[in-house]
Amino acid sequence: MYGKIDIEDALFGTIFAASAFVTNGIATINILGNDLGAAVWTGQGTEITFAFLLTLVSLFGAYATNRVNRSSGKSYEIDTDLANIARGEAPIETYLAVGTALLVLVTGLNILGAQEVIAGTAAFGLVVVAVEASGYYVISYMG
Repeated sequence: MYGKIDIEDALFGTIFAASAFVTNGIATINILGNDLGAAVWTGQGTEITFAFLLTLVSLFGAYATNRVNRSSGKSYEIDTDLANIARGEAPIETYLAVGTALLVLVTGLNILGAQEVIAGTAAFGLVVVAVEASGYYVISYMG
């Protein structure tokens, strides 16, 4: 719903926050004996963890379930025109969604050693999780 956090947002948000803590090395979570930080796939030095996949699914779920509010006709959209994005003419939702997704990808895929840097300092890791969670909840609320 537009301007509200509904049940889907709350469920996806809980999963997003928990998996973001694991992805950024702040916490270790086991569900039914399975470690969320365990690698699902490894290739060329990159590990794809279950927590990272849950983070992506939650972020996509927030976007997919909140794009249109049929009752009021309000909706938000992501502008995919790179020229508009570069000129700063895209809606704020575009920058928010892209920024949050980019931060999740950089930390989850360990691009340029981001996971080691974040996990090395707990305070920095908490800031990254807070930024990711803020982006998630704004996307949820705006939808």
